[in-house]
Amino acid sequence: MLAASNGAAYLPATLAAIEAQTAAPERLIAVDGASKDGTRAILESSTARGVLAAQRLPYGQLIGKGVASLPPAQEGDWLWLLAHDARPHPRALQALLAHVDANPSVAVVGPKVMRADEPDRFAEYGQTMTPFGRSLLLHEGELDQGQHDDESDRLGVAESGLLVRRDVFDALGGFDPALRSIDAGLDLGVRARLAGHRVAVEPRARVRRAGGPEHFAARSVSDAQRVAAARRAQLHRRLVYANPVAMVLHWLVLLPLAVMRSLLHLLAKRPAAVLAEWRATLLALVGIAPVARARRRIAATRRAGWRALRPLRASWRSVRSRQRAMGDPSRMRLAADERVGFVEGAGLWVTALAVIVGIVLSPQLLGAQAATGGAMLPLSGSLAELWSHALAGPRDALGEVVGPADPFVLVLALLGTVTPWAPSTAVVLLLLLAPAIASVTAFFAVRRMTTSRWAPAVAAAVWALSPILLAAIVDGRLGALLAHLALPLAVCGMLRAHTSWRAAGAAAIPLAIVVAGAPVLLPAMLLLAIVAMGSGWRSPLRPLAALVPAAALLGPVVVARWIEGVPLAALADPGVPKASAVPDPIDVALLAPDATLAALEGVVSSLAPDADAGWFALGLLAPLALAALAGVVLRPALAWPWLALLLAGYSTGIASTRLALTSLAGEPVTVWAGSGASLMLIGLLGLALVAVEVDDRRGAVPGGFVALAAIVAALPIIATSFLAPATVIAAPERRMPAFVDAAAERDAAVGTVVLQPLAEGVLRVDVERGRGIALDDFSTSELVRQDAGATEAALAQVAVDMAAGGDSDVAGLLDEHGVHFVLLEEGREGAAGVHDRAQRSLDARGDLQAIGQTNAGLLWQRVDAAGAQPLERPDWAGWLLLGQLVALGGAVVAALPSLRRGARVRTRRLEETGEWR
Repeated sequence: MLAASNGAAYLPATLAAIEAQTAAPERLIAVDGASKDGTRAILESSTARGVLAAQRLPYGQLIGKGVASLPPAQEGDWLWLLAHDARPHPRALQALLAHVDANPSVAVVGPKVMRADEPDRFAEYGQTMTPFGRSLLLHEGELDQGQHDDESDRLGVAESGLLVRRDVFDALGGFDPALRSIDAGLDLGVRARLAGHRVAVEPRARVRRAGGPEHFAARSVSDAQRVAAARRAQLHRRLVYANPVAMVLHWLVLLPLAVMRSLLHLLAKRPAAVLAEWRATLLALVGIAPVARARRRIAATRRAGWRALRPLRASWRSVRSRQRAMGDPSRMRLAADERVGFVEGAGLWVTALAVIVGIVLSPQLLGAQAATGGAMLPLSGSLAELWSHALAGPRDALGEVVGPADPFVLVLALLGTVTPWAPSTAVVLLLLLAPAIASVTAFFAVRRMTTSRWAPAVAAAVWALSPILLAAIVDGRLGALLAHLALPLAVCGMLRAHTSWRAAGAAAIPLAIVVAGAPVLLPAMLLLAIVAMGSGWRSPLRPLAALVPAAALLGPVVVARWIEGVPLAALADPGVPKASAVPDPIDVALLAPDATLAALEGVVSSLAPDADAGWFALGLLAPLALAALAGVVLRPALAWPWLALLLAGYSTGIASTRLALTSLAGEPVTVWAGSGASLMLIGLLGLALVAVEVDDRRGAVPGGFVALAAIVAALPIIATSFLAPATVIAAPERRMPAFVDAAAERDAAVGTVVLQPLAEGVLRVDVERGRGIALDDFSTSELVRQDAGATEAALAQVAVDMAAGGDSDVAGLLDEHGVHFVLLEEGREGAAGVHDRAQRSLDARGDLQAIGQTNAGLLWQRVDAAGAQPLERPDWAGWLLLGQLVALGGAVVAALPSLRRGARVRTRRLEETGEWR
């Protein structure tokens, strides 16, 4: 019995194989399922004694129509069932008949089903199912070396190629019409077993199959379609095989199971399978009639109990063993991964050195719970407060500036959540371990780009001991530090993002961290995405999708700045502004933003007073620069992406020196050029890797010079950190006076006017809430403003009147904003007169009660002050944060390893008839 449907490419070989059988079948009945190619003509010109025309039906129903056309069954009649794409060996039928002659209890026997494109490898050799009813193809993908020839009994066999006794087939009702493709042979075997017959396999019979049963009448089957067919078959069999009580329970849990399996499909990187899962579930929910008919067929022929099938089912131990051993062998990587490991590649030693460098660089932070100084401030004291600052809403203490939170604040919230008992502790640990983390990220990023055994360790040393990173640690530039740590993973990940959705997800997370910590790198990262799409032009959507989390984080800020008419302000450094020496183009080219070259000059001048530190910097950079130049000369076709990043980094560094977007004490502060220098450094490393790939062995010695130069370049900053007072120090237990802290316990929005004399006639006025301003309180929305708002100007005038001895009534405005305290900080040098006059004026006011000297300065409390009204947030604030977290979570899920280890993957459909021959 031969069933065919659009099988013209395979039929000639299959018919020739049937004619070549050493034990010829008595008659050949062919059934054509409404083929649109030349199948019908091929069958009619063959030796088939009957060609039946039928509508387009699955394999099992076509076989059923062919069997129905036969005369009544006679004793000793057997049916040999074949599909158009199952080509039997010339002695296949003879071997099957010999098996049933020797084993009269066998009613169904199947052959070895081999892959058509790999005839020595199993497509399957019998079928079974797990305790939960999932079907398994036994020995799928294994190389046939006769190791299973002594096996016989099976729970089921392949539906194409099996030999079945005619009276048994008729009594069982043939194949179950509800199992249109997958598991039809397994179900027939189960019912035959329950009817008291044996089901076996014959090792001497072989059939080459061009595709699984799901490929019958289909040129190709997607992963989602295969999942739908397999899941529909599994659910149908589960409802059919269960006892009545269990069947009802199975039916009730179909929807909860669909929800759980949908999550697993997402984790397994199969989003299309989610729809397939729900389609199969809904069909099972409404498909009660096919289940009832199948249960009646089993009840009519059943002679044995379900317990008799237990020895033939796969145990969980065997399932796990099969998953570990096989997976999908046709897609397994047979060659061992030759990339160097972290330990044997000296990555561990580089990381150990980096840990020492981190501790030596910031010994003052050992044991600290929070850090302050430079561009650093502690985080908010609680997770609730920290995450509230990640919501869109008021971005200043007075509520005049309203807008989305900086993406850096969301990164801080995630970082603080690592140590929920004290969020600032995570920042301290990050400062201490930053060189070590940089070495790890660089090692594994470079390891993905090269098979060299020494290059990852050298790159890790260069990246971890980079003066750019060390300067960011010393100055407390947390945003630039995070960008430096994530940049290797972002760049290398984006260049590989086109290879898989997992690679795209792994690139998306560090890319989002880079643009959140250093928004000035946004144009360069867009260029990187274009380069990635050009490199992997066959899959451009994956690099584009990797931009989604970064766009979700930075997009709202970009739109807000555009609406405000200051689009470039979106590139401002997040966090506390910190002024630095503006480097010239040569300093940028030497990877020396602000203090890095100054530290080198100090060391050089002490050793050689007449020497120019720039030449020493050039000498330290020369080994890496020469290696990068070699990459450009030797392999220009591979060097261009890294060269583009190098030029983008230099352009970013130069542009940063022209972007004075924020101010500090009235002085403009330019964007830090170190972020651009970090991108330049990774461009140089990438070009050097291109050269290394030409001849790994010859590059080992120059690589050693590059690593040595990196160590020497780090020494000046480390030495300077010992000689000069530390910029970033352990934060005091309280940032505000104890009186204010006590009031903040009762009202977290309590306000304090902070007065700081800057110079003669110059008084700085700020308003702080609760326990004082935290790092996550800072917003570029407030920092990039050109002019003060009306409320801010009015409050500043009130503060000046109070400090200058004015007797105006200020209670109304202060009550409106919940101001309860006035704090007068110590003035800068030359501002003592302003400080003294302000103190006398504030002491003389009747509406202020002097508390006295505190750790933060002189403090006064307002008499009969009213409570503050909480600032309102827009209704969409929570939805925006949820969307950003979903974008990040989606990238995390995409980056997770697939859970499809050992997934069921049937033989693929052959597209070329040449392979079939």
